[in-house]
Amino acid sequence: MTRQATVRQAIPSERHTWRGGGARRPKVSLCIPAYQAGEFLRDTLDSVLAQDFPDLEILVVDNHSTDETPAILDSITDDRVRVVRNESTLSAAENHNLAVELSRGEFVKVISADDTLKHNCVAAQAAVLQSNPDVTVVASRTDFIDDSGALLFKARGLRGLLGHKTGEQVIRQIVRSAKNPVGAPVSVMFRRSDFDRCGGFSGPHVFTLDMDLWARLLGLGHFYGMPETLAAYRIRGGSLTALTSARSQLVQQDTFTRKLIDDPRWEIRYMDKLLGKLNRYDVLFKRVMLFKLSSVRASRRSRNPVR
Repeated sequence: MTRQATVRQAIPSERHTWRGGGARRPKVSLCIPAYQAGEFLRDTLDSVLAQDFPDLEILVVDNHSTDETPAILDSITDDRVRVVRNESTLSAAENHNLAVELSRGEFVKVISADDTLKHNCVAAQAAVLQSNPDVTVVASRTDFIDDSGALLFKARGLRGLLGHKTGEQVIRQIVRSAKNPVGAPVSVMFRRSDFDRCGGFSGPHVFTLDMDLWARLLGLGHFYGMPETLAAYRIRGGSLTALTSARSQLVQQDTFTRKLIDDPRWEIRYMDKLLGKLNRYDVLFKRVMLFKLSSVRASRRSRNPVR
């Protein structure tokens, strides 16, 4: 069965539509793939509903959740929000693609159901795409927060990637750094037309799902890295990254890096490859420690709840 057929069968109904019949095409679509997201979904929705950019839609695809996610979505009355519920649970790549495929905006931002946006994020990133037709990916710096929303680290990401960069410059930085210097989807905005042209999210490797899309989008145009911090990425124990073993993360990163190196478009140099090999274990160690720190904080809060 093709992914398209699976996607069509997965849409039982739309619980919210645009006021006036839903015919108007917004400038920006904020797409939220949600699965068992009840613990943090309200924070995410509050942050997207607080955007100071008026011409947007918010599309939430509930991936057959059995927790309080459906109840939270039923409580939303804002007519900018549309909700679609899957009849069965799709893979992460399928659900992310479905969220974008159902969107109607010219510009698209995918937001995990536990991350949040600063109030001016959409306006600032849409302005970059509007004024730079050669840019296919715009990204901002991101705060790292823990389960409770407390700050872990400020203004992360985009090291060496601020300002206007070619796709080749970004790809080489990915190889050198042995990580995702662009950032998670919450930090990125792109054009819907470019997403369709490059084929969307492509599995099966969940850990490199975002980077793989950024690389293919950068095959169509340039990159712009914003110095502002416009989003927050939640480091939590139950996330897909945390549930992926360190060994699997390393294998997936190596496989993805090899694909970039083997692509003649990027002209990866020997020094880029050498730096990537030197950095790969250090990056993995720091990532594992970051998630452990968030888990330790959560455990301490559960033992010593605020009275």
